[in-house]
Amino acid sequence: MVTIRKGDVSDAGAIADIFNYYIRTSDVIFSNRERSAAEMREKLESVIAGGYPFFVSVEDGVVNGYCYAHAWQPDAVYGRTWELTEYLSHSSAGKGIGTKLLRTTVEACRDSGAHTLIACVSAGNKACAGMLSRVGFRLVGIVRESGFKFGKYCDDEFWQLML
Repeated sequence: MVTIRKGDVSDAGAIADIFNYYIRTSDVIFSNRERSAAEMREKLESVIAGGYPFFVSVEDGVVNGYCYAHAWQPDAVYGRTWELTEYLSHSSAGKGIGTKLLRTTVEACRDSGAHTLIACVSAGNKACAGMLSRVGFRLVGIVRESGFKFGKYCDDEFWQLML
């Protein structure tokens, strides 16, 4: 059974493992640099210190997904516009876990005072686009050839949900 709970810095190792899998195998993350558990812990500490919602999905005692909000831009005028980051372990995709995790995070963002949410998605990631659509996000823009990974240029899609 999958449960959703608030995330904690102690989840950093499992989250780094999920993140690094996609760094090595996919263009869904436009980065070539894996993160250590310590680096991920530092990132999560800033999310928690900022008061942003942060949740993990857990199955059989193992973290198999995470979703958190963070500042979209550093300037205070964007203070109520938050960006969401979400990834599932590759073995957990396609089971509805991501949508459940996303809905939980969106509701927590709404309750925490966010005005609008942004999600940046690699173009062609149909699973993620479908999940965002199911929750009410709409595609609002595409930045062409914004990333170069695995020998090809990739586009970024920007999705938005008005709360």
